[in-house]
Amino acid sequence: MSGSLVPKDDFPIPSGTTYLNSASISLTSVPVREEMREFEDEVVHLGTINLDDEAENRVYEGVRESAAELLGCEAADIAVMTSATEALCQVAWWLRPGEGDNVVSIDLEFPSVTYPWLRLAEDDGLDVRLVPALADPLGLTLDRVAERVDERTAAICISHVQYATGHLLDPAALADLAHAHGALLILDTTQSSGAVPLDVRATDQDVVIASAYKWLTGVPGAAFAYLRPEFAERFRPPFVGWRTTGEGAMAFDATGISLAEGGRRMEYATVAYEAGISLGAATRYLLGVGIDKIHEHDRRLCDLLAEGLRGRGAVSLTPEAPEERGTIVAARFPGRDPFELAGALADRGVHVAPRLGALRFSPHLYNDEDDVGRALEALDAVLT
Repeated sequence: MSGSLVPKDDFPIPSGTTYLNSASISLTSVPVREEMREFEDEVVHLGTINLDDEAENRVYEGVRESAAELLGCEAADIAVMTSATEALCQVAWWLRPGEGDNVVSIDLEFPSVTYPWLRLAEDDGLDVRLVPALADPLGLTLDRVAERVDERTAAICISHVQYATGHLLDPAALADLAHAHGALLILDTTQSSGAVPLDVRATDQDVVIASAYKWLTGVPGAAFAYLRPEFAERFRPPFVGWRTTGEGAMAFDATGISLAEGGRRMEYATVAYEAGISLGAATRYLLGVGIDKIHEHDRRLCDLLAEGLRGRGAVSLTPEAPEERGTIVAARFPGRDPFELAGALADRGVHVAPRLGALRFSPHLYNDEDDVGRALEALDAVLT
């Protein structure tokens, strides 16, 4: 049997537990937790003795530098946020398309991807065009997205990998589609960053957003946003605060707003520093393993899961074509309630998620083939 990519001791988990739910909340490694704990202990016991202005800035710079390496951009292009939702709302409220304009997304998206636009539609008459895929998830294609894009499209706002099905859309093709119509592409990579390689320059991305606590193996309370430099120059953040002025923040000038250069102008307030440290440290940990290696490893485990599920009569919601799937496997068992099945699996120590009427399996770098085998054995027990 093939092992995990990393030492099991880095991601300790109780004996008898098989964790295949990284698309909900990933495990965080011991080295990252130790770095967080060390910082927290220093602040609790020493206050600002060690956390001077320079040290405070390093919390942010650690995230920027690691995220920039992950995405193939400059550190100045990265904003450190508390959540992907916060970053997305900032962009939506600045862009603020109104009556006569439209934004294109998908009806099976994670709600945070569509809600900002639906909220704007209540006030400004925006047309939110959702590609219908709930009834037929496997029927989702780039062509179906393109059918709803026209010259009045202000933005395509979409996930790189769909949270419920694992369907991956080509980010370069999405960018080409948006730019051909003068639209902005806003790509949520919360279900891909850390597990699926992405070069934002090579794929011509405008805005890329991701939260820390899923495939990036950080903790809740931190996220990053990439802003293309040309877009960042135009971006005027709807939320502003002491961090908005970037490197000049420590001047504490309350008399006027001088926006920071690049992505950091999206920042406005103090983040949960421990969460920020976790995001920077966890991303460095993943980069040390290699995102391409993680992708290959996770996809191999997904292939084994998909094959095992098919052999047990499951109906897959995840595309079979390698170029159309991320590192999630989702499948329905006709006549069986996914919540009951997920609960029964949890009773046997196997943790997955019920989503969109299906069971969603999401292995990551700390899983191995033995985990897949245990999950399928437990599934046999609950299906009988």
